[in-house]
Amino acid sequence: MKVFKLMAIALVAMLGLNSCSNEQNFIEVDHSADLVGTWTCLEDNYASSLVFTADGKVVSSGVSGGEYWEDMNGVFSTENNQLSISFENGHTFDGRLDMVANRCMSIANEDGTLHTYNYCANDFADEIVGMWVVANGGPDMTIETFNEDGTAIFTGIVGEQMNLNVEINYQVVGDLMFYTIAAGQTTHIAYRLIYSPNATSYGDLMTWQLNDDFSFTRLRIKQSLDLAEQKYDYIKTFISNVKGEDKDIEFFNTTFNFAKFDNSILDKFLKNTLFSVHFPDANTIEYSFLLGQQLTSMQAPIAVDGNKMTIKMSELNAVYRDVDVYTFQDQDNTQMHIYMPTSSFENFLGNMQLNIMAANGKTDLADAAAVKAVFDTIENAIETINVSLVMTKAEK
Repeated sequence: MKVFKLMAIALVAMLGLNSCSNEQNFIEVDHSADLVGTWTCLEDNYASSLVFTADGKVVSSGVSGGEYWEDMNGVFSTENNQLSISFENGHTFDGRLDMVANRCMSIANEDGTLHTYNYCANDFADEIVGMWVVANGGPDMTIETFNEDGTAIFTGIVGEQMNLNVEINYQVVGDLMFYTIAAGQTTHIAYRLIYSPNATSYGDLMTWQLNDDFSFTRLRIKQSLDLAEQKYDYIKTFISNVKGEDKDIEFFNTTFNFAKFDNSILDKFLKNTLFSVHFPDANTIEYSFLLGQQLTSMQAPIAVDGNKMTIKMSELNAVYRDVDVYTFQDQDNTQMHIYMPTSSFENFLGNMQLNIMAANGKTDLADAAAVKAVFDTIENAIETINVSLVMTKAEK
């Protein structure tokens, strides 16, 4: 027993420990260099990104309790494991900072609120740009198109739901997406993005994670179209962002008022005319519709660039205008979406109106003033509009 006691005393002496003291020396760690980079936090009712730079600056974006802030600039410093941030708008933050080896940190506010951030090595701001499809089986399909300017449009069919043509504004920082839906009551949402390039034979996948219990995955639409010998029948219209003149205007024997315009008017018209599109080959589109009781059609050459299709109506007659549309197919070519922004829809409508008026002897396409009047009437009537036509593969 005496030998063991002597060994214990020797061990304490060797390690420099005082067996009679519980005192420990505090070691200050300067985390300034460790913080440089992008950090993201996703929690219930709270999401935030912090981008720290080596010169002591920080930029914050996020959503908290439904409120959204974007690119709030500030400066930061660390001392005694405390993080201090001063933002240009007057907001300040002082709280304890703890970091662990797997690049995870927790920031504790003075009120006791604790947020955990993960280091984000990847930035998906460029990866999200493009077109994505969410296929839910059967006829359900939604298309989401993300533009480089921070705007996007969602369109599609889910059962009988009618409000699937919505515009959003979005921002991606690291692996977080913040987006705002402006339709109706403004809604701010945040998701964590999980990107899987070449995950399937069809292309890339992007999973949107709201929390541990809810996520859904999109497939990036390949930037090509399979058009030759395909034929599609019209099934539904989705319209958003429509503003225009409060005046009744006659088009195709139908009264349009773009101050009160909704999808039901155009939907009824296209169904009544049995509207369909056919692609005899990869470079030609053919519209078919009822003109009176007679089924008629008109063909035009097309130029395809990825999912952008330019209908070269001017090659049929110089008075017609070319129409740029964005066209999407599902993987089995069973469904097609044709999306037209304002100028495209105006040109599409004007071309159709001129074609029908000429066929009925109500205008002379050689009369430049009469042709201009048709397009002027439409452009004056429509301020803004987004139109998506959803087509289904025709039965043979």
